Amino acid sequence: MLQICSGKLFQNTVEYRNQLRGIIYTNLRFGFGREERLDTEAGSLLSTSNLGQSNAIVYEIEELIESTGQEKGILVSHAVDPYILDFSTVLSFALHCTASPSYALTDRLLSNQKGVSTHEIPSKVVKRFFDKDIYCTEADGEHLRKFIKHLIGLERKTYLGVMRAIRTYVTGMHRIADDFELAYTLLVASIESLAQDFDGHKSSWSNYDQRKRKLIDEALSGANNEISTRVRKAILDIEHTSLGRRFRDFSIEHLNPSYFREETLGVVHPISKYDLPKALANAYQARSQYVHNLRTLPSQLTHTIAYSESTQIDNKAWLTIQGLSRLARHIITEFVKRQNTVDKEVYDYSGERSGIVQMKMAPQYWVGRTELYHGSGSKKLEGFLSQIAACMSGTKNAVVTDLRDLLAIVEKKIHEFKKEDKLSYIALHFIFNGFVAEEQRTENASSFQERFECEFMAPSSESLIVHTLFNITPPWEITEYHRTLDRYFEQRDNRFSFRAPALFEAGMILNLAESYRANEERSKAVDLVSMAVENYPGHEALNQFEQDFKLESKPIKWQTILMPKVQEEE
Repeated sequence: MLQICSGKLFQNTVEYRNQLRGIIYTNLRFGFGREERLDTEAGSLLSTSNLGQSNAIVYEIEELIESTGQEKGILVSHAVDPYILDFSTVLSFALHCTASPSYALTDRLLSNQKGVSTHEIPSKVVKRFFDKDIYCTEADGEHLRKFIKHLIGLERKTYLGVMRAIRTYVTGMHRIADDFELAYTLLVASIESLAQDFDGHKSSWSNYDQRKRKLIDEALSGANNEISTRVRKAILDIEHTSLGRRFRDFSIEHLNPSYFREETLGVVHPISKYDLPKALANAYQARSQYVHNLRTLPSQLTHTIAYSESTQIDNKAWLTIQGLSRLARHIITEFVKRQNTVDKEVYDYSGERSGIVQMKMAPQYWVGRTELYHGSGSKKLEGFLSQIAACMSGTKNAVVTDLRDLLAIVEKKIHEFKKEDKLSYIALHFIFNGFVAEEQRTENASSFQERFECEFMAPSSESLIVHTLFNITPPWEITEYHRTLDRYFEQRDNRFSFRAPALFEAGMILNLAESYRANEERSKAVDLVSMAVENYPGHEALNQFEQDFKLESKPIKWQTILMPKVQEEE
């Protein structure tokens, strides 16, 4: 939000200018004896008192709101919350201090209490960050100004990546107060996130895991070069190769010479350049072992000489939390410094504003629209099924969209569709005309159904849902019927497939269960009833039916079971 507020992404004029203020709680202290104000490109900081030990400072920002022009919608202000959250995070990172708009969080981090699981005082693990008082020098203020100016000037994509890394870093520092393993993992992740997005890495077969590569090369030994190349490329496209190596290379590449020189003054056991690659490999391994196995850190990393940045474990170099925190902060800062800045950028930031949530639009707003594209058939079928399910369940204010204009176009273009769209549109045509009154059907409803009835009888997910809705037993062998149901569940989340509402999925399962019951295969019927229960959890009537059916076999009528109240009213 800080970059948006700068106006560099605006394409129209500024419509509103709002003066916003908030409080940041921090261990950062301004100088005594005079009023202090620190101005940056993303807002200003003011001390609240020249005397005493107040840990509150005032944050001010002029919020710029872009004019929407002729577009719909009016936005007057976001209020101060999204800006103060971002600024306090950047402040905490840039000046290596504790800063948050939450008094409770700041008070807990600076309380010098031992962590419940760490049994350590945070200020004894990492230098400065958790100290009771940190005095802001002129050099600190100048560093903050320059860092924020460069940060705001980044290209939008780079800015978003850097802010993710900074938030992860600061969150990792906070976790030092209660969970060393999580803190270590997040500090590694703060670097890794930049490496993954901005190292420009292109996978090659030589980067692939050596053990796996050997097995695959042996399997391809008899294949020609073209096939071998295609297989290896396919594997590289779906596998992340050498993530640990990319993490190490990115880290080392973004070290300024000052990391081993000026910045080491006063540092306890700084890591050497030649030990760093192994220490980075160990850090990445520790991160992976925690994520996958919840492995704890070696005790030597947390119980060592005060503020030591490195240690030796089994003659191998490791970075302590103190060492990793300085390294991560240095790498992220150096990465920011090396990036180009732009004064203006054409970028649609509307979906990235605070409070914006993207949600799927209700089907009544799009299911009847006449735009046809590859994949539209399954989407429209899925949307219309949700409307039918709401109506059949007696949902209040449920609506069913009139599809006659859409289906009239479908009738003319049906042979132009690819197979997946064709079957979906045929099913949609059958379902719409089967559920509406005769006078509301499409003009060619009967002739269209006659044309495609035989083609539509072949086993498919689309045919299965139509048979279920109209309580028709499919004319398939029961084993094929079962395979068709299984294929539906296997494919329902594929790009060009549809996902029926849980009501209809349970109905499809129960219909098959009835076929097994009628075929005197009771055990399979019982299994399918249980499957329906587990696929539609929380349905009381279905749960009760399962219990009754296990005691006594009885006809399975899915609509009566799943919609008992609606059926009674009818």
